[in-house]
Amino acid sequence: MAWTEVDRSGGRSAYASAIAIELGLKAYLLHRGFSDDWNRIRLRHDLKKTLRCARLAGLREVPEGLAELAAVLGPLYASGDLRSGAVEPELTVPPEAAVRVISGLLDVVEAAIGMDEGAGP
Repeated sequence: MAWTEVDRSGGRSAYASAIAIELGLKAYLLHRGFSDDWNRIRLRHDLKKTLRCARLAGLREVPEGLAELAAVLGPLYASGDLRSGAVEPELTVPPEAAVRVISGLLDVVEAAIGMDEGAGP
């Protein structure tokens, strides 16, 4: 299924989804002690590598389908093709399911870093 849905802000949902995955995973890594510079230099915008690193750092209960989304969106996001709109990724799940997977990731990250318990800045 092509990801052609346009979100309420007029942008492409796939690009916003890639950003949400990246920021969720990197928030977890920052919490685990990885610096922003380390993330920027070593992980860049590689969603598969960032997911792998977060798992190795202890992220558990990653939503089913996240690895597949990272595999499809990651290379297109890293190359800038999603941002430019040069491509429309072919996903194995409908956009609504992708949104649930990403929401699940953010819930897992929030729980892992203790946001529910009032931790944070």
